[in-house]
Amino acid sequence: METRLPDHGAGDVTEAGNAGSSGDAETATEPGHVGGGGNDEESGPEMPLDDAELARLKVNELGRVPIIMYHDIQDYEAEWVRSKDNFRRDLERFYELGYSLVLLSDYLEGNINVPAGRSPLVLTFDDGTRGQFRFVETDEGLVPDPDCAVGILLEFSRTHPEFGHAATFFVYSWSPFGEPSQAEAKFKFLLENGMEIGNHTFSHKDLAYASPEEVAAEIGKLANEVRRICGYDTVSLALPYGGYPKSTENLLGGTWDGQDYVNKGILLVGAEPAPSPYSKKFNPLAIPRIRGSQDELDKWLRELEKYPETRFISDGRNDTVTIRQADVANLNQDMAADRTVRVYAPPEE
Repeated sequence: METRLPDHGAGDVTEAGNAGSSGDAETATEPGHVGGGGNDEESGPEMPLDDAELARLKVNELGRVPIIMYHDIQDYEAEWVRSKDNFRRDLERFYELGYSLVLLSDYLEGNINVPAGRSPLVLTFDDGTRGQFRFVETDEGLVPDPDCAVGILLEFSRTHPEFGHAATFFVYSWSPFGEPSQAEAKFKFLLENGMEIGNHTFSHKDLAYASPEEVAAEIGKLANEVRRICGYDTVSLALPYGGYPKSTENLLGGTWDGQDYVNKGILLVGAEPAPSPYSKKFNPLAIPRIRGSQDELDKWLRELEKYPETRFISDGRNDTVTIRQADVANLNQDMAADRTVRVYAPPEE
């Protein structure tokens, strides 16, 4: 059967599912910049902002990034379940607070591509439940159920194109999205519509008790299975139960059954906003997330609203990293190496 994205009209969302369009990175050496290269004004999605506008928007690309962790989406609310109505409210809240979505893989690479003055937010979903993604039959074929996470997210981005619909779904092998017979169709739909698949181990094993060999087996088997089903290479791992292995051997990469796997980021279960990928605090081996429950969302969204100077706020260009003068020492030069780094001094500094 054919699977289709509901016809919402051209131009409503970008092809990649992110809120902005990327520009080619170059490096520049000029006044007000750190590092080398020229600032190619044609390469970014927006013209460079002057210092006064940067200060007005409070641009800070070393600020923190919320990575939200959801599990199931259902009609009801429970400890590890977000109701569909509350999930819709969450999306509206994120949007109204000035967030736009980016893929986890883009965050890990430093491709923070959102409009100027807005902040990146990453949506992650663990366990691959039916509430996250199920199809319904229509005259035009299979389409996402409008009450599952994928359907809700696509509908919201149709009416809020600046928000986007990027999301990462961490699956394990027992029954992806509750219907193994539809795994290929669902994986391909996600990938074709600006979303991505992450690794949640083969059997949802707590890796805190796993040997390096067991770590390789759990990660490698799942990576191989996803590759077999849809030809996609997963690039991130969400730790089941948050269990961290005693050894990091085979965690970021390894080989299983003759096939290599790579994890560019290891995600924890909690419990705070993540550092900017350009910050020296960024550690790909331990990336924190915020649980998608009412209490945790309230706690951290309010804190980021109360202390906006700690929040990642974009300059609107993917070829530059804009930071405040006071934060220069916190810049991870390696992550910013292929971009122009712009430094400015807000009036309060």
